[in-house]
Amino acid sequence: MANPDNGHPVRFGIITDIHFSTGNETAAAHLAAADLRNCIEGWKRKKIGLLLQLGDLIQGSEAHKQEEFLQVHSILKTFPGAIRHVIGNHCLALPREELMAALGLHRAFYSFTLQEFRFIVLDGMDISVLRQPETPQERQILASFLASPELHDYCGAVGIKQKRWLQRELQVAEDSNEKVIIICHFPLLPETTDQKHGLLWNHREISELLLSSAAVKACLSGHYHYGAYALLNGIHFIVLPAFVNRTAHPRFACGTVELKSKQIVIQNQLDETLYDLPLRH
Repeated sequence: MANPDNGHPVRFGIITDIHFSTGNETAAAHLAAADLRNCIEGWKRKKIGLLLQLGDLIQGSEAHKQEEFLQVHSILKTFPGAIRHVIGNHCLALPREELMAALGLHRAFYSFTLQEFRFIVLDGMDISVLRQPETPQERQILASFLASPELHDYCGAVGIKQKRWLQRELQVAEDSNEKVIIICHFPLLPETTDQKHGLLWNHREISELLLSSAAVKACLSGHYHYGAYALLNGIHFIVLPAFVNRTAHPRFACGTVELKSKQIVIQNQLDETLYDLPLRH
């Protein structure tokens, strides 16, 4: 059985779509590095012990991708607590296995628990043009997605094995009376993105699975740089604004999430509250 929070909320830092770029814009790279360090200093002041990084760490330019990763990763490593990484589409400019090893990931989809909450991290690039399908069935699935003109080839899907794993994770959460927070780089609902950015290819089947579980309370995503929100069947689908967009939309560069039994609160780097939402029972 899950332990109640006993008045002690689960708190963690959150950031998405850093898109760190070295390229020819040296001043922009220096500014991004400084702003990222400011985020980390803010989490330190708040004594945050966990950071969720929701994907697209780097811009992924062919000429500079290695240097982009080395620089942004070295900055993130100054965070004194644990970092849970999510793989985004831009991250996979680097070879998958190399990236996962550098981020300390044994696999790209995984779960962990904090008090009464189970965090389920999805790999939205499980099936994609950047990965060889493991089975003939997944080869057919990839071909069918690529044949759909409304889907972007830089997005991806949750694979067959991962979907079965997700079903088992949801069952464990239900049996243990845990509250589930879903983490995915890609938005899971069409109303939380736009045509340019796109979303998880098989968002319908995955969102239907999530909506069928009473354990799921909220879904946190990135990818859509402007941020979005939708409420469906009592589940909060929250897409966080991109760090890379922080000068155009300065209300969010990074933030802090606070979870209680009946509430989720998300604040930005200025301690302004973006969301204060009840969690369904």
